[in-house]
Amino acid sequence: MKFKTLKSIRLGLVSTLMVMLLAISSQVAFAETFPAREIELVINFGPGGSTDMMARIVGNKVSKHLGVPVIYNNKPGGGGAIAANYVANAKPDGYVVGTAGASNLGTLLATSDKIPYTLKEFFGVARAAIVPLVIVAKQGRFENFEALVKEAKEKPGTIMFGSWGSKSTSHIMGELINQVLGIKMKHVPFDGGAKALVAVLGGHIDIAVSTPSTSLSNLRAGTVAALAVTTPNRVDDIPDAPTMKELGHPSATFASYDGFVTSSKIPKERLEVLLSAFEKSMKEPEVQDGLKKAGMVPGFLSGKDYDAFLANNLDLLKSVATKAGIKE
Repeated sequence: MKFKTLKSIRLGLVSTLMVMLLAISSQVAFAETFPAREIELVINFGPGGSTDMMARIVGNKVSKHLGVPVIYNNKPGGGGAIAANYVANAKPDGYVVGTAGASNLGTLLATSDKIPYTLKEFFGVARAAIVPLVIVAKQGRFENFEALVKEAKEKPGTIMFGSWGSKSTSHIMGELINQVLGIKMKHVPFDGGAKALVAVLGGHIDIAVSTPSTSLSNLRAGTVAALAVTTPNRVDDIPDAPTMKELGHPSATFASYDGFVTSSKIPKERLEVLLSAFEKSMKEPEVQDGLKKAGMVPGFLSGKDYDAFLANNLDLLKSVATKAGIKE
């Protein structure tokens, strides 16, 4: 009886040990094989736009470095909130990555308390690019940026600036210029940057806060003039346009940006795999050239650096929005 009892105990211990070893080995295998299937890359705007182009340029290389396909899933709507909310609520296993930048993790959070997610629900994977903003006017309307400021001070509330939408990055930039320079330009929102540019050409508004990709053909044709760019450095495509810093207004330096995030709940080891793949992809010349051709300035930041950038930028946007009275 005692022998049978000891034998039963030994068999029980062996069985328990085997189960434990199998669990440990399966966990190790589980971690080591990530990713074992395709990565879903959720894009917060529709096909064909600058964010979509950025995502596919980078995503194609990420696929190569991870050794699995990257499946693109465009989820436009709500200024990018629909896509960001989808990523925040996806299973935190590392298989869902989303595009995120100045819209869905910037202006939306800065201007509304009704967005169904917060910045804390995301890990920054990579900032991919900076999207320069350029202040454009109809050729001959202003001699230079100083002339714009002079008229705005002499005639408060008469200068009209166009943006590609209320509470958009271009709207916030116009308000930042108002606040830093102590002027009062009137905001006129449009449904897209192209329509704002048409309004400038038609003389319906005085300036537009635009992007190089939207305004470059008109700049080259000489129908509009670039009064200033808002990035820290001059933009290659419009080298004659001075920066806000060069004009004596460093506090008005700002640019739109685009990058990638994932759920803040994913396992650390899986996040590291994603960080590595995105960093390798971003450093490839083909990716750098592709972003430039799409009108962006490559501006890689990874992991904690992108997290810090998003947090600091959100603070700035909230401050501008509150002072301008555009926060819900």
